[in-house]
Amino acid sequence: MNRLFKLFSKIFKNSSAYAESKEYTDFLEIAFSSGYSFTNEYGNECKYYSIGIGQLNILNGEIIACDPFLFYDEKPFLEKFPIGKFPVELAIERQGGDERIGFARIKFYDTIPVKWEPALIEGQKFENISGDHYFGYPVDSGTGSFMDSSGMVEYSKKYDENENYFFDEVIAQLNKTYKHTRSWLLWESNGKNVALFSSGLGDGMYETQIGFDINGNICRLVTDFGLIDLSN
Repeated sequence: MNRLFKLFSKIFKNSSAYAESKEYTDFLEIAFSSGYSFTNEYGNECKYYSIGIGQLNILNGEIIACDPFLFYDEKPFLEKFPIGKFPVELAIERQGGDERIGFARIKFYDTIPVKWEPALIEGQKFENISGDHYFGYPVDSGTGSFMDSSGMVEYSKKYDENENYFFDEVIAQLNKTYKHTRSWLLWESNGKNVALFSSGLGDGMYETQIGFDINGNICRLVTDFGLIDLSN
């Protein structure tokens, strides 16, 4: 998995200037406002609503975002996050009868983010983000996730105990929330949990942003599943 991460950690999409533009960072918030809508480049109306899927138990402040079906020795983000139980929320885009998860976030506090920075892992440097390159995590199962490192240990342990059927059980639980074409799950075991959710249009490379409030405290962690390109 690390080889895949290194291969895809720099990939074509939008520039870092786009990622830091006010229009983009504003969208990281307003996408979670029920009733928000816009017309895309094809003339289709895209309506957003948000839903909470439960609280992520963060025991050590080390958060990992990854494909939960292809994980291997995943590294946590460099930033240390608040410890406690925090709501995981999804911003869902609806076009006609089709629904997709556009953004997933952990909301640490109700304060408003005034600054955003890319979430990086060990070996990644902010100064290496330039031109049309950005850092993100690869998805090949159509599913993303948030977990802390203790959740990763528990999730991996359960997989090792029952590797032939573990993923079948996880998929069966995901299917309980399925609606064309998205689903989610807050997987739990022994006081640890993992938030899983469909990733936009499916497979790809998805970046995560950290939001800081006016006092410099982390108040958001948001993964963008690339449903909208504001550079167009």
